[in-house]
Amino acid sequence: MEHTFVREELARVRAQAQVRSRSRFTHADAVAVGQEALRIAADGALPVVIDVRRGDQVVFHAALEGTTAEHDDWVRRKVNTAVRHEIPSYEFLLRQRESARVPDWLDPTEFAVAGGAVPVVVEGSVVGTVTVSGIVTSPEGDHDLAMAALGALEAPVSVGS
Repeated sequence: MEHTFVREELARVRAQAQVRSRSRFTHADAVAVGQEALRIAADGALPVVIDVRRGDQVVFHAALEGTTAEHDDWVRRKVNTAVRHEIPSYEFLLRQRESARVPDWLDPTEFAVAGGAVPVVVEGSVVGTVTVSGIVTSPEGDHDLAMAALGALEAPVSVGS
């Protein structure tokens, strides 16, 4: 059962590559994605931190009621994972579950094996991240909120364009 779930989730997350690929990702785009994530979180009364970056710059940040500085540290470590591996941190988590091992080089003070950080790609390069931290009811919850916000942004491009 677990193995089937992991394979299906990996396929679903990998199929989202087109949504993560953009023709551009400006400051205005980052703010719009952050505002959409905030709207979704507020509508659901979700206790989350939302972080949207262009490169290393935090362009949008919101910490909703029920979060602590610990959530900000999770964001930092999730971003490190997504940027280092150029895949969503949830995909990294699923790959670790599929292989049944975590790399021995992984420093848990710097990297999180948890979903929620989604890299934004322009012309094949990671140019930013959309990260959510705080949904503890499911391992995919943070990832799905980040993807919903990113998906609401206009003009995704085809992978390879």
